[in-house]
Amino acid sequence: MVKAVQKLMVGLAAVSCLALAACGGGSGGTGGQAAQKAPDAKNWRQDIKGGPIEVGVLPAVGTPSLKFLEDIAAAMEKDYPGTEVKQTFANTKTRPALEQRWRAGDALDVDYTMFDGTNPALLDWADDGALLDLKPYLDQVDTTTGKPWLEQFSPAVMQFMQHPKTGKVYGVPSELSLQVLFYNAALFEKHGITPPATWDDLLKAADGLKAAGVDPIAVTGLFEPYMGMWSDNIWMRTVGYGKAREVLTDGKGSITEDPGFLKGLQMLQDLRDKKGFLKGFEGTDFTAAQAQFFQGKAGMILMGSWLVSEMADVIPKDFKLGVLQFPTVTGGTGDQASMLAAAQLMSVSAKSENIPLSLEWVRRVVSVETQTRRATEVGEVSAVKGVSSPPGLPGIADVVAKADRLQAAYYGLMQSKAKDVVYPEIAKLMFGKQDAQQTLENLDKGLRRVHGG
Repeated sequence: MVKAVQKLMVGLAAVSCLALAACGGGSGGTGGQAAQKAPDAKNWRQDIKGGPIEVGVLPAVGTPSLKFLEDIAAAMEKDYPGTEVKQTFANTKTRPALEQRWRAGDALDVDYTMFDGTNPALLDWADDGALLDLKPYLDQVDTTTGKPWLEQFSPAVMQFMQHPKTGKVYGVPSELSLQVLFYNAALFEKHGITPPATWDDLLKAADGLKAAGVDPIAVTGLFEPYMGMWSDNIWMRTVGYGKAREVLTDGKGSITEDPGFLKGLQMLQDLRDKKGFLKGFEGTDFTAAQAQFFQGKAGMILMGSWLVSEMADVIPKDFKLGVLQFPTVTGGTGDQASMLAAAQLMSVSAKSENIPLSLEWVRRVVSVETQTRRATEVGEVSAVKGVSSPPGLPGIADVVAKADRLQAAYYGLMQSKAKDVVYPEIAKLMFGKQDAQQTLENLDKGLRRVHGG
């Protein structure tokens, strides 16, 4: 899945209406329309009636992930006569156009990337009354489990679902994206290379792979946020998530004040100077980089957990995949056990003309049955309790269990002008156009310009 965190950022005229049905026509409201009267929380399922709804979807056309959603739509159209479910591609490239529709009162009934309780930039839609508070419905007992609907979700994702000030819930996770270090386990075993638990281990693994004639790390040079995954994760270890976010995204303090920022850049420079990245990565797009990893041309790749589901068609059947949390940094003053993650949250428009049917769509997408099938057959990581780890992601459950906290991927930079400072400078460092000190100085200048420091 080219996911939000992902694919968190994957013009506009060409893709703004890229949908499984033509853009427009959502029942989410018209300009100036007031919010609809929300159905009674205890009886909302009894109020479900057929009709048109427009729902955002993340998987691309023709992917196995989308087939699940198409099946749900077909089942709803059968169960509720008169139902028409229009599925609109709602990934990153289409967000500007879709958000303009929200502003114009023509919102999708169910959409993604409208809320994230960990990101102040994504609280406005809820604060302005555009989103339905889902908590009253989630507090009701789900007849299929005998427990409140809300309890089916992992506690680790509640920070994403809930408004930090009001406790109201404006998003329900259809899947979870985790930034992890994948490695070719068979290749490591063949050459006696130890999977890296620390940064020093990573450098040793890189040396071992080079000695075996394999490029150490696959990475794209054509998508800056993916290169930025390296600096993001390193800084989480050398600085700490909270401090890094304050400086990078919130503009509090200077990047030159904490030595952990420069240390992290120096670590990335060392990896570059050791020729740790895929040969020719500067001109390699992310799909090609990922394919080369699965072809055995690179030993590791730092990527979202969507990697397996997205590349399912090209992964050799005998490929032995290993999954690790990002290595710890000895002496680092940051968070050594945290992971960067993103919950793909579905939100319901408060102006939807068919809120009960919209809620039913959400309920079916996150049902244990659907989530289990998506995990088993497609390899997606679920935020729903009782859903096993995807068989294609061995050990992912253990990796998550060892994390002391899931932190919002990209530090919220994707909703900040600072992203146009941070990730381009990291790209220059990785390309060898500047060293760590120059990168720090350029970041300092750029962040001061953006944040007014």
